[in-house]
Amino acid sequence: MKRYIVDNLKMQNRELVCKEKTGRYKPVFKKQGCLDGACATYSVIMNLLILGVIAEKDTHIDTKYKTRETKKLFKVFCNDYGMHRHGQTYFKIKKMLDESFSSLVTTTHKLTSDKESVAIVKKIIDKHIPIIISIGEKTSDWGHAMLAIGYEDDEEGTVKKILCLDPAGDYIHGRKRWNAEIQVTSKQYRLSTIWYGVKTTKVVTLDDVIFITKNE
Repeated sequence: MKRYIVDNLKMQNRELVCKEKTGRYKPVFKKQGCLDGACATYSVIMNLLILGVIAEKDTHIDTKYKTRETKKLFKVFCNDYGMHRHGQTYFKIKKMLDESFSSLVTTTHKLTSDKESVAIVKKIIDKHIPIIISIGEKTSDWGHAMLAIGYEDDEEGTVKKILCLDPAGDYIHGRKRWNAEIQVTSKQYRLSTIWYGVKTTKVVTLDDVIFITKNE
């Protein structure tokens, strides 16, 4: 098995960091509850940190934002739309990014499912760009957003695991650069993560994806 992870992530002093907007290495993981919004918002913020278009200090609630762009970004995500208690559709997330941050990034939303989603995840991560994925369950209306930052494949190049930062999961400092993984087989997709200290495994579907690229 070979492992591929976006290159702007590393462990430093037993913590996951990325080189953010200032050029310094800063913590990247954001656990659901430390900002306003639901899982998709946290995935977006971690994505923007890894892309290096915002600074980690910009994510602090009491920060006086230094740029017009970051001020507008957090106004749209945290003030205008407020707590996303019931989540947001990926159509809405793209609209919010286009409205607030299109001068710095381009946001692409694709309606996908299962095998097509896996192929897109591989293609985007091969470009060293993280990708926001959506998972669900066939038997309920439950849905969740995570940030895919890597994958593992076999000798034939077939993706066997998708490695993610799960904002609802616990981050285990000093061990892995991811805190959730989706095992990919020909028949199913199985999520493994730790929520509130309890290991959880469930069969999931793969749905929409969003990938964000930095404008040149």
